[in-house]
Amino acid sequence: MYVCICNAYRDAEIREAARTGVRSAHKAYAALGGGPRCGRCLPDAQDLIDREHGAPAVHAVSGREPVQAG
Repeated sequence: MYVCICNAYRDAEIREAARTGVRSAHKAYAALGGGPRCGRCLPDAQDLIDREHGAPAVHAVSGREPVQAG
C-alpha cells in the first residue's frame, strides 16, 4: 500500500528502512532517496517505523501532530 503518494513510497519500503535501524520518518525518507513533500503521510510512516521497532501505533488513536525533522 502507498503511504506517501508524493514520493510513491510503499509501506514495505518504509518497514525495510526501519529494519536497517532508521527510527524516524524523515530519516526513512532520506534513505529512500528524498524528503517529505506535503508531510501528510509522516504520522502514518512514523507509525509503521514504530511498529517495526516493537512500539504500538499511536497516530490512529491519538491523532498526534506530524513528526518534526530529526
